[in-house]
Amino acid sequence: MPSGSPPTDRVVAVTELIARHPDGRTVAQVCSQLELSRATGTAILGSLRSAGWVERRPDRSYVLGPGLVGVAHALERALPTGAATTEVLDDLAARVGCGAALTRVSGDQVTFVAMSRDDHRRAAGVELGSRFPLRAPSSAAVIAYASDPVRRDWLASGAEADRAMLTALLDDIRDTGVAVFAMEEAEQTLLEVLGEMAEVLREHPSRRALRDRVGGLLLEIGGRPYTATELTAELPLSIGHLSAPVPNPRGEVTYQVQIGPMRTAVPPAERADYILELRAAAERLADQGSS
Repeated sequence: MPSGSPPTDRVVAVTELIARHPDGRTVAQVCSQLELSRATGTAILGSLRSAGWVERRPDRSYVLGPGLVGVAHALERALPTGAATTEVLDDLAARVGCGAALTRVSGDQVTFVAMSRDDHRRAAGVELGSRFPLRAPSSAAVIAYASDPVRRDWLASGAEADRAMLTALLDDIRDTGVAVFAMEEAEQTLLEVLGEMAEVLREHPSRRALRDRVGGLLLEIGGRPYTATELTAELPLSIGHLSAPVPNPRGEVTYQVQIGPMRTAVPPAERADYILELRAAAERLADQGSS
């Protein structure tokens, strides 16, 4: 959706920028990276400082302030973003040898709410808090359990020629509890380029629309989903990423846990291990939500 308040967007952008740089950012750096005038940047930082959301250090750089502690605690209670969740994702990443993440679907947005902490295994252009438009085939593990209207909207967001394949994918997920997507070499190269573009654009609020489009493409390029029968083949298969639903105590699904091996030839035994480890992590995360 288009922004309803550019001034508010600038405040959000400044806060997010400071949050991404625990080493601090000066007024000049904030204004340069966000393309703000000196007067605007100074005014925003002054208001955030008054609220305690940022504080100024002796070297005149700004970092997050203690006024956000209450917000952080409230967020941790509302979302599964605490240390226990990160521990599950770290353990999963270590077992499968690639990055792991927990994403949440809300309306027409997908947000990365928790991630494993090994930066070397993380997909380019994706970080904690990254938000992307919801488009098929992304978040299929959540949509498989959504209402009929949400499923129809999600299917309509994909290519018309893929509707039958995507419908079958949603049915398979309800049967198998996992979605597995192929990854071709050309797609891997394109993902790397788009990831680099997203990194460049993320600190420019004036280019938010373009950044969102790039982010949407990052999620859409997921390769072709495998059917349950194809996954039992005795031949190596390319694997881009896998995802599994994480239900809440009421059986509703708004979260999915995912891993991204991004390998072009995965033998059957290793595919089975990926699926086993992913399901186990999803169960652990669901149990945490029940406790």
